[in-house]
Amino acid sequence: MTERELLKLEAAIRSKMEDIKKQRVSVKDSGIGGLINSLKKVDEALYEKILPEYKKMIAQYNIFK
Repeated sequence: MTERELLKLEAAIRSKMEDIKKQRVSVKDSGIGGLINSLKKVDEALYEKILPEYKKMIAQYNIFK
């Protein structure tokens, strides 16, 4: 995966996190889990950086349980 594709993947994940925060889409419907798993396969360091932010966001903003 190129640097550019990696940046696009990170931007997509952050965009979906923002949509979840603003309750435009549920966690399940957003498809963010698949994106995060693909990120883990290509860049472990970035995955380790984003995962705590994702978990914190889920704990605070998830009303779709």
